[in-house]
Amino acid sequence: MPAPTPVRDGFRAIWRQPAIFLAELSWRWSWGGAALLLMGLALFEYLHTLIVTPADLMLFRLKHPLAVSRALADIFHGSGPRVVRTAILLIPALALLWTLLGALGRFATLRALVARATPDWQAKPGSLRALIGLHALRVALALAALVSLFGAALVASFVSTPKTPHAGLALLLFVPLAILVSIAWSSVNWFLSIAAVFAVRDGEDTFGSIAAAVDFCRRCGGKTSAVGFWFGAMHMVAFVIGTTVVMYPLSVASLVPAGVTLTLMALVTLAYLAIADWLYVARLAGYVSVVEWDRSPAKPEEVVTPSMIEPPSIPAPPDMGAGTNLEDEPLFSSRLHPLADEDCDEPLMPGFSPGEPLPGR
Repeated sequence: MPAPTPVRDGFRAIWRQPAIFLAELSWRWSWGGAALLLMGLALFEYLHTLIVTPADLMLFRLKHPLAVSRALADIFHGSGPRVVRTAILLIPALALLWTLLGALGRFATLRALVARATPDWQAKPGSLRALIGLHALRVALALAALVSLFGAALVASFVSTPKTPHAGLALLLFVPLAILVSIAWSSVNWFLSIAAVFAVRDGEDTFGSIAAAVDFCRRCGGKTSAVGFWFGAMHMVAFVIGTTVVMYPLSVASLVPAGVTLTLMALVTLAYLAIADWLYVARLAGYVSVVEWDRSPAKPEEVVTPSMIEPPSIPAPPDMGAGTNLEDEPLFSSRLHPLADEDCDEPLMPGFSPGEPLPGR
């Protein structure tokens, strides 16, 4: 089987079967819409619990920064426990919803990609359970990363106290820790995303698919790294372009109504998210292409070495009988010389007869 071209194969798969991209877009945006709705309702209920006194309203009417900050401090004072209770209820609900929707959407997407790459492939039972386990691990990994970032910020705050503030030193300590946490999270999350391919293609369980992904990356690390690099570079370009374009509505915010500005910014953000999802599905298709190439039965041709060449067979000498003494045999005996023929009357050497002595004797 020829070497794969995973980047081109990924774009070809999405171009020829756009329903795969639409399926990915559907489950991602369904979760995003549900998350925005739940967070909006939670925020609305939280704001209803706040108490605004006439003194706070008077401070707001002054429009002075110090007066407004004092009013906000009075309004939000004592509301911290309600925020904690809301987060305790909201975060697990969103995590559970993302796990279920992500597993269903990833199963549909990868099943279509694997079926396209291998027409005779048959879906195996247990893939959906393995995907649910993988997505639960990804949720736990994301929460662990958030806790680690909070811990890094807490550690950095120890070097800057109100009595001896060192904001620059605290930032210098926080940034390397945050980078290490981000690298660890992205690396493990990358393995979990590749493991989903083996969960659907081979019917592996959660931890079996992770082991298969690690073994696959050990064999084909160069090709998978190339796929991740090129699609990551394209994603970075799309992010830079999106952040640049989304600033244009802000530049004309004073000339157009605020609703128009927010609408334009929302459209640019949605376009960027759609392009990011498109690149993600194409990257998955590239990984599937490399996996199929690695699992193909075709092998390179064997190289013939000198040790594999059998030596030519040498015919055995004629049977001279038991008790035969080689010294008693004449020089030109037919039993010793295969070219001698008893029925041949011509001498073996021209000009000499068998009984005639050789020259020099």
